[in-house]
Amino acid sequence: MSRWLGQNISLFLASLLLAFFFWAVAIETEDPTQQGPFALSIPVEIMNLDDDMIAYDINGARVRVELRAPQSIWKDLNLEDMHAYIDLTNVSTGTLSVPVHVDVQVSPVQVLKITPATVSLTVEEIAEKEVTVTVRVKGTAIFGYKAEEPVVIPQTVRVRGPASWVAQVTQAQVTVDVQGQQSDVRGDYQPELLDQNEHNVSFVEVVPKVVTVNVPISQLGYVRDLAVTVAWEGRPAAGYRIANLVVNPQIVKVFGRVEVVKAVPGYLQTQPVSLEGLTESMTTTVALQMPEGLSLIAPPRPYVTVSLTVEAIQSALTLAVTPTVRGLAAEMTATLSTESVVLILNGPLAIMEHLQSADVRVVLDVTRLMPGDYTIIPTVHVPKGVTIQNVIPEAVLVRIERVVTPVLPYR
Repeated sequence: MSRWLGQNISLFLASLLLAFFFWAVAIETEDPTQQGPFALSIPVEIMNLDDDMIAYDINGARVRVELRAPQSIWKDLNLEDMHAYIDLTNVSTGTLSVPVHVDVQVSPVQVLKITPATVSLTVEEIAEKEVTVTVRVKGTAIFGYKAEEPVVIPQTVRVRGPASWVAQVTQAQVTVDVQGQQSDVRGDYQPELLDQNEHNVSFVEVVPKVVTVNVPISQLGYVRDLAVTVAWEGRPAAGYRIANLVVNPQIVKVFGRVEVVKAVPGYLQTQPVSLEGLTESMTTTVALQMPEGLSLIAPPRPYVTVSLTVEAIQSALTLAVTPTVRGLAAEMTATLSTESVVLILNGPLAIMEHLQSADVRVVLDVTRLMPGDYTIIPTVHVPKGVTIQNVIPEAVLVRIERVVTPVLPYR
């Protein structure tokens, strides 16, 4: 048996290799191998770094890989199957260039190429220290108020990071804006880590991440809201009146010593506005009369806008007017059912006071009318600005007759 096995071993191995070859060809035909780049970039993880060391300046490194794998594997391959990392076991401090490794969680997959093959980073020892929190107050409170010394809790924070960067930190600064405020400004703020030249320091974290700051805002004097009243001079023209008045703003905010502000009677007057002879509406800017020791907060300048609406005073008048017949043919006569038409008129007082019957015409138009009885609606003509309230009667009965020429007897 041993002799037979020895004489046929080569034949046996050749048969085994041939069988494997045909099996591989069959597999390749059924599930062919493909080679190419993986579609997504893979984030690089840092592994095996000592606890007292820190790596930074890697800037979120990612790599791409070229793979060889059966078609069935390519179809289901995703980012979770990839693990890219750099091994920092027993590395020294300084700026390093470290090779990237990529493991694939499924098989059979062969990693052919990694791009980039290495990543650069800096490794340092970790350092910590306490830093005082400083508050920079930005802007100014509203007029009449001031920002007091800020209160911050906690007063110090701990910074942690690469030793060379931690050494640069001289202060943890918070900026609070109080522009235009009249009450305390309070909030949670994230400190900025600054060096001695007040430049931001990178790669260092702060604990706690936020601090609570309160900037008290106190009043310098006494503030009060006062109404605005308008001082007048003169009167509108005869027959006119002030129909409406608008002041903008109607309320102003003043500031001053307590005794000065309290002495003001609750309002501020404008400089006098002249109404003399006004017949039209007007809008004007007027200065306020400011008592000594009183300052204006809002509006910022001591002026208000005054808008006046001026209108004519209306009056009513009743007139009896004799109608005029127009368009009567020469050979015709007209007889009216009334001797006068009563008009009720409205208009500005200045006009109505001097209006006479002679200033108004009532016309009955009988143009082209033949003899007969007609009801004519009169046409009334009044001066400009006067309106007709009523006409009594609304229509006049007119009888038109032909003039009869008497025939003299023959002699």
